[in-house]
Amino acid sequence: MAQLVPTLSGSDYTSADVFARECERIFHGGWFMALRADTLEPGNRRVVDVAGESVLIARALDGTIYAHANVCRHRGARLCEADSTSRQGSIMCPYHAWTYALDGTLIATPHLSDDEVPKAELSLWSIHTQEWHGFVFVSLASNPPAFDTWMQTYCSELEALERFNLGDLAVAVRTTTVVQANWKILFENYQECLHCTRVHPELVDIVPLYRTGAVSDPDRTDGGVHLLGNSFSQSGTSQLPLLPGVAGDDEHSYFGASALPNLFVDITGTSAIVSILHPNSPTQTTVHTEYLFAPSTIASPGFDPAEVVDFSELVAAQDYAVCEMVQRGVASSKFTHGMLSPKDELVVSFLGRYRMALGR
Repeated sequence: MAQLVPTLSGSDYTSADVFARECERIFHGGWFMALRADTLEPGNRRVVDVAGESVLIARALDGTIYAHANVCRHRGARLCEADSTSRQGSIMCPYHAWTYALDGTLIATPHLSDDEVPKAELSLWSIHTQEWHGFVFVSLASNPPAFDTWMQTYCSELEALERFNLGDLAVAVRTTTVVQANWKILFENYQECLHCTRVHPELVDIVPLYRTGAVSDPDRTDGGVHLLGNSFSQSGTSQLPLLPGVAGDDEHSYFGASALPNLFVDITGTSAIVSILHPNSPTQTTVHTEYLFAPSTIASPGFDPAEVVDFSELVAAQDYAVCEMVQRGVASSKFTHGMLSPKDELVVSFLGRYRMALGR
């Protein structure tokens, strides 16, 4: 008989101390997926919460993307409370009007002369950024781990999707859901399909393998599973054009990938779906889901991605409901840990990467 593997303990999903260590070692100490580069035009800025730290990400007028702590160097006011589609090349603090170029350089201090304020020494606190195929990652660490090493260690599933040229796609639709569950419960749920027949009757109708509880096809080496159609939709088919470069078996396949600590990517013939997790607390996670298509598809007359969005949101809502149920369960004083079966091998793999990132 196969040996069962224990899950994390109940406190790992509920403890403020564990969450604080995750912030230090993983969310702030490693690389965190922040946004898609195509959602930022020159002059635009986005406010991104990285596990309690507000990060201001802006694209300068020359196209360069910068990230800064969202705080003024004068008296600590928050510079931006919301996203902006501004096309200006500067950011003005709403408190005393100290003004910064989008690269963080302090350029104006009203009522204060250059003799009174050493502007060159008071640039915004910068945050490391790295772009990979249109995904913009940030790291709050002073000396972050090498990005390539982080990708190979914690995001190898994502690297396997490079051939789909995700950097050439654009976001057409974005949704936001607040889930009352620990981020790891969402991750574990994504890594297995033992729940799929009961929780996702619509999904198993278009991905037959999932009826078996398996998440990978042992007869394939590309990580894909057979899809009855070409799209993530109720019928499994869509009139939307295929993604550029999709041909052969890829047209009728579904590919999924996770990247520690906060990213899921799902690809079918007609779309790519990106889910970005933002842990708010030990018991709450905000999920931003972005639907990507070729820019030419988005620009075409009559473009309507509703069939993809509606189906994906249905499946996601089903997942969120059971994840919240698990969160309520693991809070029990009687829950020491659960058990993982051989078909939970991807959950076991995730927990191994998680423990390594946490320094356990």
